[in-house]
Amino acid sequence: MEITTVSQYHRMPKLWKLDDYDDCLQSPGPEEPPGVYCANTVVIRPDNRSELWRLIEYKFDETIFENSAADRAMYEDMVEICINKELNDTYGLMAYTEVQSCDKSSMEMDIDTLDQSFLIIFCLLISLVIFSTWYDSSINYKRIPDHYKQPLDSKRKMVCVAFSLQRNWYRLTSRSSSEMNKKLRFFQALRFLTMTLVVFGHAVLLLTVSPTTHPEKMEKLMHDIGSMILTNGVQITQTFLAMSGTLLAIQFLNFSEQRKGRVGYLYVVIAIVIRYIRLTPVYAFVMLFHATWLAKLQVGPLWRWGAETERVFCRRNWWTNLLYINNYVHADKPCLQQGWYLGAEFQIFIVAVFVLITIVKFPRLKSAILALVLAVSYALPALFIYFNKLDGTFVITLEAQRYILWFDRSYLQAYIPTHVNFGNYMMGVLTGLIYTELQKRSIDLVHNRPFRIVWYLNFLVIPLTMLPSYMFYVNDFEKPSIWMAVYFAVLKNLFGIGACIFFLGSIFRINKVLQRMLNYPFFEPLGRLAYGAYLSHTLVMRYMFVSARGPVYYSDLLTISLVAGSVVLSCLVALLLCFLVEFPTSALQSLLFDGFKARKTTNQVDPEDVNVADQPPASAPEAEAKKTDL
Repeated sequence: MEITTVSQYHRMPKLWKLDDYDDCLQSPGPEEPPGVYCANTVVIRPDNRSELWRLIEYKFDETIFENSAADRAMYEDMVEICINKELNDTYGLMAYTEVQSCDKSSMEMDIDTLDQSFLIIFCLLISLVIFSTWYDSSINYKRIPDHYKQPLDSKRKMVCVAFSLQRNWYRLTSRSSSEMNKKLRFFQALRFLTMTLVVFGHAVLLLTVSPTTHPEKMEKLMHDIGSMILTNGVQITQTFLAMSGTLLAIQFLNFSEQRKGRVGYLYVVIAIVIRYIRLTPVYAFVMLFHATWLAKLQVGPLWRWGAETERVFCRRNWWTNLLYINNYVHADKPCLQQGWYLGAEFQIFIVAVFVLITIVKFPRLKSAILALVLAVSYALPALFIYFNKLDGTFVITLEAQRYILWFDRSYLQAYIPTHVNFGNYMMGVLTGLIYTELQKRSIDLVHNRPFRIVWYLNFLVIPLTMLPSYMFYVNDFEKPSIWMAVYFAVLKNLFGIGACIFFLGSIFRINKVLQRMLNYPFFEPLGRLAYGAYLSHTLVMRYMFVSARGPVYYSDLLTISLVAGSVVLSCLVALLLCFLVEFPTSALQSLLFDGFKARKTTNQVDPEDVNVADQPPASAPEAEAKKTDL
């Protein structure tokens, strides 16, 4: 919708109009019908005689709410009459309504088998934590303070203490003293800070679809060139991909060196299994909560729209998440929408491990293999953009945000697919290879003046590269276009290149003041909580945003306060997930693969220490694996 003058907005129908939710659902008398509150989509009827009509777009949406057909038949005509009277009297417009869902004062909470299963699993996990904590304390006969930091003398005991609060608290807060981990420690701060920026982006998205008193302010931001840096901040997820690729390459090459290059392709299968076991239990637990009790947390005019959709999507499409193909299959009906990243990263991880094994097995072809992989990873998105006639950047529109990007073609085809995110992960792999080679040759980039200049310029150049995307918000270019396809590939991967330059400079401590800040102990546990916080932040933000009972006044201060609150609460939920699921799973997984490690090498690097939230040092038979935990 093109912005014209402010006075036109004053004549526009309100985007949101909410009656008093609690007043509508007050319990009536025993002989009276129940109170009802219906959420409606109001679509303006076309009227070429109306000047306002030419400024309005409309969109139909399929409903997924239970009993929506019956509610529509019972209440739609009455609601339409009321709404049309007000629209016609005030704005001279007519509309038709489509009832999405209706809440009734007589509604009771319905608990089915799946809801009960979550409660059983949750209670079982709490019981395991209580038992494990008691057992770990009871075998510490001498009350040695370091007891929880030491491996025990049998696997049976280690299994029993996997859920121990004391032991897992040490895993959360401890710091590895190995030289390599000291150099890579700053990644924990980057994980947490990147996750915070992701929360910020999602806060703006939810504010866009939440009732506000002046929605025109949001639209004006889309036409402000200065806001393009924030609008194109969706590129921040590329930092996660670049980090994962860098850590994977460094740790895999270290592992390969310890095995003297004897790494076969069977290792791909082993790496996939290890990674799947580490990522999936906590992921599945959060999905189960979304499919069961999320919708029961709150009530309100928008709550069913924001929570019941997630409940239905998770019950229907949970398998796409567990197979990590959710960024391709049923991506327009997402369960845990932020899980698209996990699907894309998991798929790229498999390819990257295969590439690294090939490089180790054929070291003379290393340069050719890397050049080919990078060329393909850069060419794929360009070709895809050209043949699918897409814009040269991921354009975020208010209309697309109306349904949280579910149906947006640009989001589904140019943002979440693996083939458009492949380049920055592989650039991270190249960064890890460069670092390893520099280490072998005892080259310190801190003394390299050209690199130092490039490293500092990086802080200015990368934000400025986001500004040209403004042209796609004010122009509709003819497509397909070769220059647009090239622009997309360059811009998408330039962010990853800049991130990798930053990684190399940080590893070699080019700016010691910045490194001391990033290595502050405060970031150590926060970085380890990043994975759980990433999984749970949309749950927290739904509760904070979608439970609103009326329009709010949008402001920068409100956004900052909501982001701060979301980050804090997400980290608290992540702490619970760590103690209940994530850390115990990691400990048990280490015990499961301990026999394999022992037969192969006594100092094996865990190939999975590269996920979004790298696992903390373990306290048991993970003694060797923890050397590479950050």
